Formats: sequence, structure tokens, C-alpha cells
Amino acid sequence: MITTGFPFIAVMAGLCGILVWIEQQYPSRLFKWFPSIVLVMFGSMALYTFGLWEMSSEVKTARASVRDNLIPAMLFLMSLKFDLSIIRKLGIRLITMFLGSTITIMLGFIIVQQIMGPLLGDETPYTFGVMSAGWTGGTQNFVAVKEALNVSDSAMAYTLLMGALCYSVWLIIIIAMKPFKAKFSHFLRADNSGLDKVLEQLQNVGSTEKPDFQALMLMLGLSLIIAALSHYFGGLIAATGLFSAMVWAIIISSLSGMILAPTKLGKMGGGDEVSTIMLYIIVALIGAEVNLSAITKAPLYILSGVMILTIHGALLLLLGRLLKLNLHICGIASIANIGSAPSAAVVAAAYDKNLMPIAIIMALIGSMVGSFVGLLVSEILVWLG
Repeated sequence: MITTGFPFIAVMAGLCGILVWIEQQYPSRLFKWFPSIVLVMFGSMALYTFGLWEMSSEVKTARASVRDNLIPAMLFLMSLKFDLSIIRKLGIRLITMFLGSTITIMLGFIIVQQIMGPLLGDETPYTFGVMSAGWTGGTQNFVAVKEALNVSDSAMAYTLLMGALCYSVWLIIIIAMKPFKAKFSHFLRADNSGLDKVLEQLQNVGSTEKPDFQALMLMLGLSLIIAALSHYFGGLIAATGLFSAMVWAIIISSLSGMILAPTKLGKMGGGDEVSTIMLYIIVALIGAEVNLSAITKAPLYILSGVMILTIHGALLLLLGRLLKLNLHICGIASIANIGSAPSAAVVAAAYDKNLMPIAIIMALIGSMVGSFVGLLVSEILVWLG
């Protein structure tokens, strides 16, 4: 049994490396619905459940130090892709659809928590806030809000299971609706005028240089410096009593990336690779203190997830009808929130490969706003409670 810091961190990194390697070397249907990053989290939970390590004080210290410092470093690198000038290229209808998708997810969490809250426990205002961040921006936002709200891993166990299972089923449903897109187009009163112009404008958006050793080293070093500065200044601001130091570290690191995104640094390669490595390790560390034997209440959480997605889907179709957008755009806007850029790209490829730039940009916007959405949902739920 592992009881010291470095072997524990080594196992986390090794788990990530092995699962990513298997996904690339032996692609299968399993990885299509459960990508390696999901399996990393549940693999970490399983190893802890089987007793591979003990949460000794040294292991806890190593875990918290690596996790809390990698989060702002990762967010800074990911925010370097948020060139705000690209948002206006989507057009008002597409931006409205995406933001509407985000709002419907928020409403789903708020409504369901009011209905199911007494059955799920007192911590759901926080766990639902964390999951709403993940379902509007992706795993990195989930991670950021979880640490900002200081939600324990044991409290997240049920909500994590809800998020993973419901997301996978939702992705399948959206792709499976493709044969019915003509019928939905009639209901949605779809009008595709102007879409071709938008696609043309997005052809070269987000392109970056090919990463080399120098770029990788610069991104790694710069991101860690930004993380250290974010924690330092975040602590100073938090001393005034407004939010926690971690919340400010997240805000400072994200805004730093957005400010630098239009510069040459934003086009430089290496940031995606380094931030993805950080993300995988953070996800493994999150699952490392969750015992899978503690999911006896999972059915109620899974039911809650189904209710949230039902509310989201119904409101999204009504918004699509109002905006006269087709089923593929509605599906992309939904999965760009609930999933990630790869998931959105999968949906776009299933319907029309020409829509992939829209899918990726929508997912990037979701990553930009997800942390703020999660914090807002949590505040609303606490206030309502």
C-alpha cells in the first residue's frame, strides 16, 4: 500500500499514460462512449477502492499541492485559445443558440435541485454547481469550480456517476436522432440562410503553430509562473473577504490567458499538449479519494440527471424553433456544453463535417464561461435554500 507522496503522484501519472496509450493503440467502441479521460477518473476511484494507497497526511499534501497548482496553470493555457474576436464570427443566431443551451442547463440544475434536493442531501447546491460547470464548459471547469467551492471528493461521488453516465447516454441520443433530422427541421422551421458564410469565415480560426521543444518548455514554464502569481494575488484579494483565494486564482489565470490570446503567444503551439497532460493528472487526482462502494444513492442522482437533460432538451428545441435553426445546430450547441470539443466534433462529423468549426468554437466558448456558470448556479441554489 502506498503511503508517501511521490509514489502516489507517479501512479496517477502512470494511470493517465497507460489509458491514453491504450485508447490510441487499440481504438474501440468503448473509448467512443467512454473516452480515456472518463476512464482515468473511474480508474483512479477503482484503485483507491481496492486499497492501492492510503490517504495519509503525506499523500494528501502531495495530492492537494499538485492539484491546486496545476489547475490555474491549465486554465491559463486553455484560455490562450479564447480569442474573443472569433465569437462575433459565429453570427447572432448561433451565439444565441449556444448561450440559450447554457441557460437551459442552468435552469435544469436549479429546477431539479428544488425538487430532488431533500432526497439527495444538503451538499447538492455545491455538487450541482460543480457539475453544471462541467456540463457547460467541460472537465477543466468542473475541476476549477470543485476546488473553488471546496467540495469534498466523497460528496462528489454520486454526482460524478450521474454526470458520466448521463453524458454518455445523451451523446448517443443526439447522434441517434440523425435519421429524424428532416422531421425535426419541419418542427423547428429551419432556415439555413447565412450558415455558409459563417462556415467560410471560420475555416482558419484557431489555427496554431506546430509545437516544438522550445514551445513546449515555454508553455510549461510560463503556465507554472502564472499559477504561482495567481495564487499569490488571489490570496491578497481574498484577504478582503470577497470569495476564496482559489476562486481568485482561477479568475486571474483565466483572464491572463484571455488577455494574451490575441498575441503571438496565443498562436504558438504547445499549449494544448501541456494543458491536456495537466488536465488528465488533475482528473486522476480528483478520483483518488472517492470510494466506489459509497454510491448506494446513485439511482436518485441518475434520475436527477435524466430530469436535468429532459428539461434542457425540451427548452432547447423550443429555442431552436424560435431561432429557426436545424437539428444539427441544436445538437452541437447542446453537446458543446455538456461534453467537450471532441464530443462536439463527433456530433458535427455525424451530421455534416462542414459544421466542425462551429462545434469547436462553441466548445471553446463553453470552456470560457463554464467556471462562472458553475459558481453562479451554486450561489443561486444556496440562496434558494
